[in-house]
Amino acid sequence: MWTSINKKFILFLGIIFGIGIISGIFYFSFLSGDDKNIIISSITNFFNDLSNIKINFIGTHLIILPLLWVLSLIVIGIPLALFYLFYNGFLIGFTMSNFVLVAHFKGFIFGLIYILITKVIFLFFLLIFIISIIRIGLIVLKKEKLKNEKIYVLSKRVLLCFSLILINDLILYFLGDNLINVFNFLVI
Repeated sequence: MWTSINKKFILFLGIIFGIGIISGIFYFSFLSGDDKNIIISSITNFFNDLSNIKINFIGTHLIILPLLWVLSLIVIGIPLALFYLFYNGFLIGFTMSNFVLVAHFKGFIFGLIYILITKVIFLFFLLIFIISIIRIGLIVLKKEKLKNEKIYVLSKRVLLCFSLILINDLILYFLGDNLINVFNFLVI
């Protein structure tokens, strides 16, 4: 039922996310040769140090997500949340392009695995989080009756998504590097 109510939001957010991925790929393709050489050396170092890398999104999510939530109460959070979704898509497109440049098809496979491990759960809960804060912003704009009750219910959903994102970040911090290292044979 939740998805049937939010089909338009999900489609709209999917389009923004897709545009972000395509923009990341195009941005990478327009980089100069010197910039690509710097990226190649950075990604090669990343692949070589893969066993020593910790995946840590905790600090970023502790700052950005509550800020978006609070700003949604004064409507500024809506465009910022949309930009944050676009930004995540951009990073995925750019990252995949980097991996393909360095390791070709094996880099593509490794990139898919890396994104599945590090981003899929986060993006699922981020989608629910963003839909909820957009609805909060729209309720504030429309000055609806029963506004406080609706905002309270949506805020509980936002808090739940935020908590689950942080739990996912903690799991990635402690176990993500082990999961990624299982697949490092693809690029080393």
